[in-house]
Amino acid sequence: MTLKRREFGRLAAALACLGLYSAPAVAQDNWPEDAITIVVAYPAGGGTDSAIRAMTQIVSEELGQPILVQNVGGAGGGVAASQVAREEADGYTLLATNSTSITLAPLVQKALYDIDSFDHIAILGDFQNAIFTGPDQPYNSLDELIDTVKSDNRAMTYASQLAIDRLLMAYIAKERGFELRPVPVNGGSGAVQAVLSGDVDVAFSGGSWRPIVAAGDAKSLFAASFDRLKVAPDLPSMKDMGFEFGVTSRISLHAPAGVPADRLEKISAAFDKAVNSELAQSVGEKRSMDMTFRGYDKAQDLMQQERETYEKILANVGPETLKGN
Repeated sequence: MTLKRREFGRLAAALACLGLYSAPAVAQDNWPEDAITIVVAYPAGGGTDSAIRAMTQIVSEELGQPILVQNVGGAGGGVAASQVAREEADGYTLLATNSTSITLAPLVQKALYDIDSFDHIAILGDFQNAIFTGPDQPYNSLDELIDTVKSDNRAMTYASQLAIDRLLMAYIAKERGFELRPVPVNGGSGAVQAVLSGDVDVAFSGGSWRPIVAAGDAKSLFAASFDRLKVAPDLPSMKDMGFEFGVTSRISLHAPAGVPADRLEKISAAFDKAVNSELAQSVGEKRSMDMTFRGYDKAQDLMQQERETYEKILANVGPETLKGN
């Protein structure tokens, strides 16, 4: 008969109460004793998935066990987050996702988890979010875009993919006083196609804007973040344009809340080495991601700060602004 980890733990606890079992003093030092599964919250081939797969070999070598990658897409990361939140808090099942699926999604949609459902192990990188448009559009800045739609007496159109782009655009529209019309698209490729075909004025992108801008097939207008982007330092930020807030999304690594601290430290240390590997940095460069590692303590702070920023923006625009978008 084979006992699952949870069943073994219950049996050991019962035997310990009877004085019949004593856990080895070095038990924690031997962890992990089995393969670790990383649930990636998006389909294979995307930025988060590519980054994680670039790190698995080094993480496996550091922890001494196989690393299995399972792709569970759906609901902008919500399906995977809900799944991992229900897993046993033993460190054997982890979640790799866009941080907004933890910090923002539960604020704007019904979710079976919240930010406190997880231990936030590390931040592995930052998406370089920007707003871009077609190469032949007459505007080259946010102000020029607003002037254009106002002079045309129409709503500004944008490719709507995720809660983060809907929130950003609603915030900008309220602050600058113009009408907004979201055009639903399917993922980043759908946003690019909508821009290139002229179906929308602008689109939000976490990195796919860079190669098409470099090729002259699109032009970037501004960074979606409060501060300037590392990959495009000349692009004006939300702060540069006079806004109080910007939006940020990161590649984040999580475990179900309650994993022993020493296990979290081992996982964090392994990913620290993996993020700084040549392969991971190369993937980050190709995908327009800033692969900069931040460990457990910093991850807690960044996730909470991100959550608080989204709460403030939602208070500004009103949660009802995002309904139906």
